[in-house]
Amino acid sequence: KTALTAGDDGEIVLRQLSDGAVLHVFSSGANGGVRQLKISPDGRRAVSGHDTGSVVVWDLEKGSVLHVLPGHDWSVSSVAISPDGARALTGSIDGELKLWDIVAGKQLRSWHGHERGAYGAVFLADGHHAVTGSGDYTIKLWDLDSFREVRRFDGHSGTVYALALSSDGKRLGSVSLDGTARIWNMDTGAEIAEFDPGAGPMYSVAFAADGTLLTGGIDRTIRDW
Repeated sequence: KTALTAGDDGEIVLRQLSDGAVLHVFSSGANGGVRQLKISPDGRRAVSGHDTGSVVVWDLEKGSVLHVLPGHDWSVSSVAISPDGARALTGSIDGELKLWDIVAGKQLRSWHGHERGAYGAVFLADGHHAVTGSGDYTIKLWDLDSFREVRRFDGHSGTVYALALSSDGKRLGSVSLDGTARIWNMDTGAEIAEFDPGAGPMYSVAFAADGTLLTGGIDRTIRDW
């Protein structure tokens, strides 16, 4: 029923989808422009990543700030929230990854996950694993209990900008600045399919309910694969 939008002005706007009416405006203040924004599965919280490196946890019901988590030295380039809504994974353009307890407002772990910026972070359904893409062209599956790399998905020749998991969790979709979209086998890391429309960098990806892959890119076109 509602949606969140955010921009370089640091404002996060809660809107009613039926008519676009503004329900609440959250101001990031000194935390700067919003680079990434995710809503918890229960819709009660949101986590934003900012160009100052700050991570902010919002209470959407009360319209207030829960926590400001200063930690990244560089702009935040990815945010994901765990299925239970208790933790968040953030990445920055220096490749640093951080795991947060967003209820208590504390950092659980920080590690250098990629040689370049980390993008498109997604939690797996078990809440103990996550996937990140990167400017180092790799996609990595992480064990968030041991903070070890479990699997690597190699094939892209440009920054992996966005990731999406299929509803059954068996396939991973990725899009890259190399102009391709790919589907991967989550269990083996093998590439299942590659789509190359020859239309330049791709920036967004999602699985439709019927399992087809949706992509959007620099050519202003949405494609259904």
